Amino acid sequence: MAGSLRIQTLGMFRVWLNDSLLPDLIWKREKAQRLFQFLITVRLNDNHQVLPKERIVAELWPTLDEERADRDFKVALNALNDALEPDRSSRSLSSFIIRHRLSYGLDPEADIHIDASEFRQVLKTASRLEHDDVDAAIDVYRKAIDLYAGDYLPDALYEDWASLERERLQTLYLSGAMRLAALLLSREGYQESIHLCQSVLAIDRYWEEAYRLMMIGHVKRGNRPLALRVYEQCRRELEEGLDLAPMRETTDLYHLILQGEPLPP
Repeated sequence: MAGSLRIQTLGMFRVWLNDSLLPDLIWKREKAQRLFQFLITVRLNDNHQVLPKERIVAELWPTLDEERADRDFKVALNALNDALEPDRSSRSLSSFIIRHRLSYGLDPEADIHIDASEFRQVLKTASRLEHDDVDAAIDVYRKAIDLYAGDYLPDALYEDWASLERERLQTLYLSGAMRLAALLLSREGYQESIHLCQSVLAIDRYWEEAYRLMMIGHVKRGNRPLALRVYEQCRRELEEGLDLAPMRETTDLYHLILQGEPLPP
């Protein structure tokens, strides 16, 4: 009987089979885990995609000759199937991995839940809600931010295919956090907004919008001197790290705060 998989890719890599966490020892071969992670990454970008074996081998065994790479692929695939379905007979088809001729992928009909996929979908829902129900959008953005437990597949740090997905998901997180921070300011959630901005800057200290929202948040909380210090931090980071000056939008906000003028709505 086909089971279900729940996969955590953000912050760390963990897999639950039928709600039971698979122990690390289940991955008898590192390449079996890498093969699974690669197929997960493919799935995130196209739910129905299968890739030719040659493409998979080129990504995971780029330095091996064709015969050795083909052998290692078969060994890794067999080890992966054993890890996901330890009770499956050797002649049975996998419940989770499909083969179409010489192409492979995760079965789109299988019960597979991936946290990164849910994160993307929740962000899309939040964005749609912004125009009709700001308070509902705030709640959904909060859910998305909570789902982002950290970088995508941090144990595959030097794999190019994982790095590309890691950057995409991180950018989505940073942009979503900024949208939430802006909406919170409109609902007087100043402290939460400031905290979000600090979280964004801990990842990307050049994200200038985060400095501006922090400045506004501090002014709204009655702390104009702290808002001015945030601007100085922004100016220093950009100058020392990128040899750039703050954007005009940022300097205009700084001068409004410096002169005690009302902030734009």
